[in-house]
Amino acid sequence: MKQIDKNTVKAENQLKDKHDVNFECEENTGLRVMMAGNSITLHEPSPGIGWHNQWGMAASAKEKDYVHVLKSHIQGVAPDATFCICQAYKWERDFANGKQAYPIYEAARDFNADIIVVRFIENCPRQDFDAEVFKREYVDFINYLNKSGNAKIILTTSFWEHTADPVVAEISKENGWPLVVINDLGELDEMKALGLFEHFGVANHPGDLGMKTIADRIFEEVKKLI
Repeated sequence: MKQIDKNTVKAENQLKDKHDVNFECEENTGLRVMMAGNSITLHEPSPGIGWHNQWGMAASAKEKDYVHVLKSHIQGVAPDATFCICQAYKWERDFANGKQAYPIYEAARDFNADIIVVRFIENCPRQDFDAEVFKREYVDFINYLNKSGNAKIILTTSFWEHTADPVVAEISKENGWPLVVINDLGELDEMKALGLFEHFGVANHPGDLGMKTIADRIFEEVKKLI
C-alpha cells in the first residue's frame, strides 16, 4: 500500500461552511502571510473518526501543528505579522472544476498576502489524473489568491508522495517559486501520529515531529523573503 493510501480521512466535511478562511493576529499591520492547506492545516472536530480538535491533523496541540509552529517562527523575525489560514480541500477534491470554488476563498484573496504558502494537493484525485488540467487549475488558483499579483509564493509537495508532486516541481521551476519538498516525511513512521489515534487515516497524518519538520522546512524559504 502506498503511504498516501493510508490517508483514509475523507476529503469532505473538514470544516463547517464559512470556516474555510480564518485569520489570526488581525490587529497587526505588518507582514501578511497566508497558509493555504487542507486537513494538515486545519480540521474541525470529527468524533466519528476520533478527531476532537480544531487545528492541523494530527498534532497533539494547536501550538504544535505546522501552521502555529511556522507562525511562531515568523513572529520571531516579524512580530507584527498577520495571518490568513485558507483551507482549500473544497478546491482539491474537484480541482478540474476548481474555479467553481473560488467564491469560498474571496476573503483569503482580499487578505492581499505578501507571502502565500501553498501547502496542499493530498486530496486531489489521483485516478485518471490529468497533469495538464492540474497544472492549469493549480496555477490559476494561486493567481486567484494572489490578488495584487505581488505576493511571494512558496510551494510544497504532498506530505505523502502524490501523482501531482512532479507537476508541482515543474510549476516551481517555470515560475521561479521555491519548492519545499516534504514527501519524504510521509514515508517515515516517526513523522506520523501512529499509536495516538485509533482511526487509521488520522494516525497517518503528521504528528508533532512531522508538523515541526514541515514548519522548519517552510521557514527556511520564508525567512529569505522577510
